[in-house]
Order: sequence, then structure tokens, then C-alpha cells
Amino acid sequence: MGSSVGEFQCASTGLVFVMAQEAELLYRTVPWEESILQSAGKQAAGPLFDVKSSDEAAVCQLHLPHSETEDALLLDGLLSVLHITDEGLSILEPLEVTPTHVVVKVPHLSFFGLIIDPLKRLLKRRIKGKILLFLRPPGREEQILDVLLLQKNVPKEEVAVKQGSAVRIKISSRCELDIDHKYSVHCEPEGFLIQPEDEIFDSGFGPDYDPTFEVFLTTSTETVLLKVKDQRGNEVWKRRVPLEGKDST
Repeated sequence: MGSSVGEFQCASTGLVFVMAQEAELLYRTVPWEESILQSAGKQAAGPLFDVKSSDEAAVCQLHLPHSETEDALLLDGLLSVLHITDEGLSILEPLEVTPTHVVVKVPHLSFFGLIIDPLKRLLKRRIKGKILLFLRPPGREEQILDVLLLQKNVPKEEVAVKQGSAVRIKISSRCELDIDHKYSVHCEPEGFLIQPEDEIFDSGFGPDYDPTFEVFLTTSTETVLLKVKDQRGNEVWKRRVPLEGKDST
């Protein structure tokens, strides 16, 4: 993808490149290796990006999207960026942390991923999240609605690719979730099977994005009221969900 001088933001990932000169950019997300995170003593706080360019010096800054709340950002040293090269690992300290992004200077292009201090994560478990819905192709009498609880900075297009023939229902998705807390899904009208009954929100960044919950509906169901509740029974997300007019993107 070509980019000119100035700032360029990827609509899919939210990644922002600050370009010193015009160049071709090639970037993708790749799976984190747990051994690398363990050796750095950190946890992943965003996708791992592999960034290449036709000119190494073209990219002077990267802005990586984060999912932290304003309250969490008050903690000093909460977020940093792991820079992985053939020579090894280095941790890049932010030039700036905005309400949406972590800004770092680019020494040279390779792998960049947002990381968080595990002890500080224990202090601030709440993150900005999103809830994505995918409807599987209906069977003779049943259709299955998949519910995925995710961090805000997980690219939704990557999630959609992993859902096979299921189509995404376009609906407002924003919420706040607590990592390692239990959540449950509730549906009106009642009587539909929902599995599991509850699940711990364990933030992840691929490569697989399996449903957190499955709601088994009849094929005649056109609209449901869907709620997600935390382990204290508080509603964290509530939406009227039309099962017609699905978004196939």
C-alpha cells in the first residue's frame, strides 16, 4: 500500500504511520509467541504487526491502537511496545500515550506489538471492549448466533475471516470489560439455549477467534434482545438485534 508524507491511518487495524517520505508499505498481523512475551516479562496488549517498507527510513513513527481506559492510563509505565528483530528483543518506551494510541519512534522496521506490565494489569483489569455478532447459515429449524467478546483493538476484519460462512450482524459494539472476570449472555424472548452459561473473558489476539457464546435460535426468530452481564449481574451491553439485513462484510 502506497503512502505519502504525513500521517496515514489504516482503517482496518487503526494503526497510524507517520511518514517522512513517500514509500510503499506492507504490513500484516502475525500471531504472538508466548515464549517471546515470557522472556520480556510482559503480556500482549494488542496485535503483533509485521511492518515492511520499500524505504526503511520512510516511517519515522508508529501509533499503535490500545484498549485502555482513561483511568488505567493514569498508571505510569502501563504500556510499551515490543520491537522484535533478527538481533533480538527491545522495549520501546512511548513518546506519547493518547486516549486511543501509543506513539513510538521507529528505529527500523520489523515486528511491533503493544505490551503491558502484568502487575499493572492486575491493578487495572478493565479495558475498552467490543462485542461482535455472527449468524451462521440457518439449518432446517435452527440458526446459531455467535457472540464474541473482544478487546477494542482487535481488527474486526480478521475476526470475520475466521468465522467461515457466518455473516457479521452490524450493530453498535462498544462496551467495557474486565479481564479474567466471568460474563454471561441473556436473550429475550427467553427459552433459547445459550452455551456456555458463563465464561471468563480472557483477552487474546488470534490467530483463532472462536465464539465466546453460542445462542441457538429458531429460524423463525427475526429479532432478539441480547444482554451481556458481568459476574455481579450488572449489564455491560444490551442491544436489540435484528436478524434480518445482515452485513456480509
